[in-house]
Amino acid sequence: MCVCAYLFVTRRGQILLGKYADDPQWEALAGLEPERRRTHGWGWTVPATHLKLGEDSREAARRIGEEILGISGLRYSEPRSEVDFYPSKMAPGEMHYDIWFFVDGTPPKEYELQVPPWYTELSYLDPRTLPATMYARGHEDVVARWLATKSNVVGTGTKAAAR
Repeated sequence: MCVCAYLFVTRRGQILLGKYADDPQWEALAGLEPERRRTHGWGWTVPATHLKLGEDSREAARRIGEEILGISGLRYSEPRSEVDFYPSKMAPGEMHYDIWFFVDGTPPKEYELQVPPWYTELSYLDPRTLPATMYARGHEDVVARWLATKSNVVGTGTKAAAR
């Protein structure tokens, strides 16, 4: 089971997405071990982290905004929770359960995008036009679920790709 917070930093209908650099800082920042960052560094991901033991999802979102993205003065929404249950790629024949906390973040108007060294790229992209094949770690499903919650539409189905 994974319990994760996703921070959707938005600006003019676009969301901030990043591509992982193979930087060991990811382990301390988000619990992302070398194999995963090397495997998934090619595609776009939503800034996210696993929650630390006892950590509130609001604090995890602030950690993403301040420590991972380096954005001061970000305004945060209250978390919205979602769950997913799907066949695990890492343990064939087993099922995997996710609890997701979606938090929206609005940067200050004067915020200038800066790419921390643990990302190769950060960019605002339109999640409605970015092809699913451009996302890594199954984040196309995370974004689709986030978009559905923004439009008050309940998504259906199960996760096809393990993160």
